[in-house]
Amino acid sequence: MTPERDDRQYQLEKRRQERKARAEQRKKQEKARRELMLRLGGVALVILMVTGLIFWVSRHPQEQIPSLTSASGETVQDQTDPAQPEPSTEPQPTQQEPTTVIHIKAAGDLNITDQVISNAASGATYDFTRTFLDVAPVLTDADLTLLNFEGTLAGEPYGVSRGSAPQVLADHLAAIGVDVVQTANSASIRAGLLGLQSTIDGFYHAGIVPLGTFADPEIFRKTGGYTILDVQGIRVALVGFTKGMDNLGLPEGSEDCVNLLYTDYVTDYQKVDSDGINRVLKKVAAEEPDITIAMVHWGSENKEEISDTQKRIRNMMLSGGVDIILGTHPHLVQTIDYDPSASTLVAYSLGDFYGDAKTAGTEYSLVLDIEITRDNETGETTITGYDYTPIYTVLPEQSAQGGQRVVRIREAMAQYEGNHIGKVTEEVYNSMAYALTRLEERIAQKVE
Repeated sequence: MTPERDDRQYQLEKRRQERKARAEQRKKQEKARRELMLRLGGVALVILMVTGLIFWVSRHPQEQIPSLTSASGETVQDQTDPAQPEPSTEPQPTQQEPTTVIHIKAAGDLNITDQVISNAASGATYDFTRTFLDVAPVLTDADLTLLNFEGTLAGEPYGVSRGSAPQVLADHLAAIGVDVVQTANSASIRAGLLGLQSTIDGFYHAGIVPLGTFADPEIFRKTGGYTILDVQGIRVALVGFTKGMDNLGLPEGSEDCVNLLYTDYVTDYQKVDSDGINRVLKKVAAEEPDITIAMVHWGSENKEEISDTQKRIRNMMLSGGVDIILGTHPHLVQTIDYDPSASTLVAYSLGDFYGDAKTAGTEYSLVLDIEITRDNETGETTITGYDYTPIYTVLPEQSAQGGQRVVRIREAMAQYEGNHIGKVTEEVYNSMAYALTRLEERIAQKVE
């Protein structure tokens, strides 16, 4: 292994440890806060009792000091009497935090193409460490991280023909914090049903949950077509749907292997599969999760327009209990509709997380950060805000560092302005500045 690859592995392992340390730190902080509240509560009670005792003695100097009674009715013994028993060492009940806050991060399409594969080739193996090294801190710094994997894990040959990527890519995504990947998309059955099954198996092997596809119809029936994850005590339900699969049809008897948005998914994408969508959503609602997320592969490639059937699907999902809709497939970032009063968020398209970046507008996108807050007294869980990190795919010829990689726009621009080694070119810097403006404009667009 070369020194450069050694450094990449070090950085990757560092990201793993940082994420683990953050989770442990959160637990310690919560425990410390609870213990502090208990101590403060105990000190306040003692001060109150002593103050009352002093006042009583000043008024009744010749009388016997009375026993003190705690709020629970237990007698507080006179600690000056050596005959009294030692204080109880029983553990005290912990006080629950008033709220629990989690952050869910979501990225767009990871497209498996010939260029994506060749960029990661390292001799006879593949290494994606450098590709995602700069954006890894964004993905790991979340309680739950999602993206759309538009490809398969179907073995060689790798590349666009079967959309197949090596297993090491799934393993690397897990290492940089990805928890769930939508596998219901254009590439679901590009390598056939066997490819779909190996993709599902590959992600489970990596420790990532595949969403929206099922190895066989029986598994769909057993799972109900959805997944529920416990995230810091908040029950998050996830469903995945796709408009179609590159005009490929599922063989008879395998219809439930992929969650579909349309009944005419092989042709026109006009007939919304209301029965199929509601069948899944009703089962999810019966579970009474705290929050429900739908990852949907919909819309038209490289188009900003939102179709009437998309609006119908959106309304159906929101009425069916979905709180967050995360869209992919157009490859361009589209508007984000956040309604604080209804506690809903619809991101119509998150753009391309990573791909060839050859079509204008696909070279930049964002990682969405959604804040979820639960009131632990009432049990009410709401969306309390969102933010995003702008990202950009730098091509090999656009940086002195070489290679194709995903970078954070603001940080890359700061490196250019500081004349750092390995900075991007002036052309890319200007393109990034333009991307920031376009992201703001696209996100602000309104959808009826």
